[in-house]
Amino acid sequence: MNQAHQESPSDVLVLTNAAANRGQAAAVGHKVELSLKHAGFVVQHELPPDPAATEEIVRCAAEQERHIVAVGGDGFIHHIVQQCAETNTTLGIVPAGTGNDFAFGLNLSTDLEVAVAAAVAPPQACDLLKLEDDSGRIRYGTTIATAGFSVSVNVKAEALRWPRGPSRYTIATLMKLVRLRRYNLELEVDGRSVDGKCLMVAIANTRSFGGGMQIAPKAEAFSGKAEVVVIRDSSALTLLRMLPKTFSGSHVDHPSVEIATGKTFRVHLTEAGKSEPCRMRSDGEDVGSLPQTVTVVRGGLQIAGVSRTQSATCEARDTDE
Repeated sequence: MNQAHQESPSDVLVLTNAAANRGQAAAVGHKVELSLKHAGFVVQHELPPDPAATEEIVRCAAEQERHIVAVGGDGFIHHIVQQCAETNTTLGIVPAGTGNDFAFGLNLSTDLEVAVAAAVAPPQACDLLKLEDDSGRIRYGTTIATAGFSVSVNVKAEALRWPRGPSRYTIATLMKLVRLRRYNLELEVDGRSVDGKCLMVAIANTRSFGGGMQIAPKAEAFSGKAEVVVIRDSSALTLLRMLPKTFSGSHVDHPSVEIATGKTFRVHLTEAGKSEPCRMRSDGEDVGSLPQTVTVVRGGLQIAGVSRTQSATCEARDTDE
């Protein structure tokens, strides 16, 4: 990859997910457009109707190395990243979703004025997860790739018509705890086996998913490594007591939690008593059936306005190891 452009852009492509945050992101996108125009930028504002349209717009923009500003949440960013990963295209982020875990992991502000300024600032390279199944199909993840209990909750929440917003996931979690499923895990971390029974597995490029659940509180997108978190087989009551602690990251001290660090992960998961492989999600989006190989792509995405102090600290730590 060539060295990223550092000068401020004059031409900006703003992409807004009009459906994000129960439709409120559309108004945010309009404010972002007006703010950038007022600051002297030439702005093209698009509100793509679906993921396929989003990825096609970004593919064309990436070919021209245009500066993209995404207004939406993690799922929207996920589809944008599929076409600008491992390119020189700079992506600015104005968090406007329900969870905004990628922005949280990069310490990007949710204040609109601050976020808009950061979205057109010089870029910093951050890491990505590259997800490849056995057919050779490749997807990219920005936050966490996960399978097991976490995915079953996500699927159930999407099926619920009520309530709306983050509380859907709380209801879905309680529903899935009633008949808690166990899984058989086959996992390699840089060639080392970490197998056995579990409730879920999560490979973390950043620290949180599910709207602030810090499943891997030490994961950072500048180290060239990811953390894999395995929640081992335990009772529904134990898991229920553990879940609130994920919002502070204090669950990592529980004996049912195992954490390892690596650069390449080979993961396969099947529900106990069944042969059909589980599916994996990343950034809340389905990324296909297991098994998959997950590789950390160091510096695979150029993000505008990320703290240089944060990245320098992480790089220094990684050099010392």
